[in-house]
Amino acid sequence: MAHTINGIITNFKYDGELPNVILVGDYHLIPFNNRYGANYSDSVLEPYDELTKETRKTLKELSFKGKCAYIETDYFGGSGVQISEAWYNGVRVIGPLISFDGIENPRIPSGAVLVEDSINETLSTIGVYRHEGKDEFDSLRLGWYRSNDEIIEEHRNNTNNHSCFEL
Repeated sequence: MAHTINGIITNFKYDGELPNVILVGDYHLIPFNNRYGANYSDSVLEPYDELTKETRKTLKELSFKGKCAYIETDYFGGSGVQISEAWYNGVRVIGPLISFDGIENPRIPSGAVLVEDSINETLSTIGVYRHEGKDEFDSLRLGWYRSNDEIIEEHRNNTNNHSCFEL
């Protein structure tokens, strides 16, 4: 089964216009679907597959409101890669960190630091605590989502349901 998500996680209540879902407490996930946009490959920042200049600008701006992480996962059948970084007050405080699972002799991209669990390390940096028997990733319920499309669909459903109560 595939697990491919990318986006910004805030450690504060996000009340902006971008699609987002509440993870746990005030942690929010803002997904981005960049892969098929115009001039996509020209705007991706190394060593990432999905982080664009525009997304990094949003990440930096949000970091003035609190700690933020950018994460990417690309897994299929247990093998894959994850990469992440954290920001606070307009400054990157950790990353890019990269981890590989089930990949022999992976190519470590220039500018990335190889670690055991990049996303967990980054989430810990922004204040995520492990719940009993879970790591930071599962403590935020990120494992519930398999793709950004699922996250965006949940946002749409929550927005539509919420607007019905406002009438």
